[in-house]
Amino acid sequence: MKTPSTENWGKGELQTVDTDVLVVGGGGAGFRAAIGAREKGARALLVSKGPLARSGASPMAAADLTCHGQGMREAGFFGEPNDTAEKFFSDIVHQGCCLNDQRLTQLYVEGGPTRMLEMVRWGMRAEWTDERAIFTKGTHIMDVLLKRARHVGVEFLEDVAVLDLVPSDAGPITGALALDVRHGRLLLVRCKAVVLATGGWHKAYTPITGSRELAGDGVAMAIRAGAECVDMEFVTFDCHIPYWPLNVRGSLAGYYLAFLGGELVNGVGEPIFAKYDPWMVAYAGDTEWNKCFYSFISAIEIRAGKTTPHGGVLYQVGDEPFDVFETRVMEWLPGWKYKGNDVSVMREKLYSGEGLEVGPGAEYFEGGVAVDEWCATNVPGLFAAGECAASVFGANRVAAATMEMLTTGAIAGCSAGRYGGQAGGGDVASDRLQAAIDRALRPLSRIGRGQASALRLYLQETAQEMLGPVRNRSQLQRLLTLLGTIERDQLPNVGAASPNPVYNKSWLEALDVESLLTVLTFSTRAALERTESRGVHYREDAPVTDNEHWLRQIVLRRSNGEMSVTTRPVAMTSITPPKGTMPYLEYLKLMMQSHSDTRGAH
Repeated sequence: MKTPSTENWGKGELQTVDTDVLVVGGGGAGFRAAIGAREKGARALLVSKGPLARSGASPMAAADLTCHGQGMREAGFFGEPNDTAEKFFSDIVHQGCCLNDQRLTQLYVEGGPTRMLEMVRWGMRAEWTDERAIFTKGTHIMDVLLKRARHVGVEFLEDVAVLDLVPSDAGPITGALALDVRHGRLLLVRCKAVVLATGGWHKAYTPITGSRELAGDGVAMAIRAGAECVDMEFVTFDCHIPYWPLNVRGSLAGYYLAFLGGELVNGVGEPIFAKYDPWMVAYAGDTEWNKCFYSFISAIEIRAGKTTPHGGVLYQVGDEPFDVFETRVMEWLPGWKYKGNDVSVMREKLYSGEGLEVGPGAEYFEGGVAVDEWCATNVPGLFAAGECAASVFGANRVAAATMEMLTTGAIAGCSAGRYGGQAGGGDVASDRLQAAIDRALRPLSRIGRGQASALRLYLQETAQEMLGPVRNRSQLQRLLTLLGTIERDQLPNVGAASPNPVYNKSWLEALDVESLLTVLTFSTRAALERTESRGVHYREDAPVTDNEHWLRQIVLRRSNGEMSVTTRPVAMTSITPPKGTMPYLEYLKLMMQSHSDTRGAH
């Protein structure tokens, strides 16, 4: 078909692309899924919202691939010989505060050695290793995956944003509506199966620690297609994220300070660590438990109003000589640079004794689209992998998301490839396609009306305040009402800044705001429903972990415009959680102490 003009978009004149498996997302999970689909003989098309292998969260990763010690040795690396798959599995379940789907966790653990070994065979190099991880760069991982994907014949579209999933009249997903950003034209991708690998919804918070492309659009389109979501209340926040100075606000460079000692002081000069169990403070400082624990204790001070001028707490070197401290920093941030960006202003603040204003920043989303052991959703023809899928990690992630993207990506791609070989495909439902087109074009019909950027900033600030590491019933109810009011009264007025469809960022921004509203509504409703505190979800009004009533996942789904909320027992295979109810920090300490001697990635 010819490329449609703006006037004809609603009349069915769409450029059409055909494939067997459509993979949505240009990060590691998407690339590994596309490779997996090709391994099953299916034609695979990977659609990336930005440049190939340089968009999304994966290129920004540190990045560590976690695997049990014996698996490390199988892949040719140093690894603790007594560290078994069973120990690693137990650690991940306890890190997740026993809310993991243990079937999915088992697949993560079992698949790790194979995925690590194949990456080595494809050309991945390790910069260094420890007992349970190899460390490299996210960009290097993506380069290896891109080369492999090209080798096996994956097809690509870059700078193309998938906007909606479209089913056939019979129900299964058989297509998707997409926007060619560079040329300002809509595309219809016809397929037999779709793999969503679109990451989290970092853009819902401020400061933003992840890619600004991650707006939860994949989860939102899955919701519109009728997919179930679980674990949406669980959001991991990185600790020690700079709030000020402005030129390093949100930089993940600050997170590395959590491993280097120092101290946290609130805005009225009180040491924060002194208020908590010294063992927990020390243990968290040596592991990625710092994300959960340090973000929690920082948020407590911030919510009490004991903040620095820019709304955070203060990180200081402490009594240690600065040159000794800086020697350790150089191992993590050589030359005070992070991924090529100069963060030496952090040094100035710390060297002067003034300290660095820091606080929690959203980093990883445990929840997302519900999948089974084949990474299939409840919607026929729809699969999901990586961060946009749940529930490998339960209520708290410590093991590496970079390994998750490879293990679940491989499963989802192979499953979709097999499904595509069996499914007959079919034409998309014309009414559902037209609805998707109408939704996509609405912002272009509202030029000069409400601007998306201002509304997005308001959503970010509100989510950070009310849906951060610490929540309560009153705020969650207010937030849920507020989100509903915005969707009803403000979203219909949000428009693009220009009617020109070519490379129109404001158009995409308007569509992103709708996605953010959707995922925030689901996340808030789940947080309101879970009347306990567990992992990265702390309720001030319910400060206990309740294994009698809440070893359950909250399942959310939207049908005919209405949200349904149910629960289901968490899937257990070999680990039975402790019974009873326990104060939150006591349970958190118990989960930390349940680790084997090998502590994980760091």
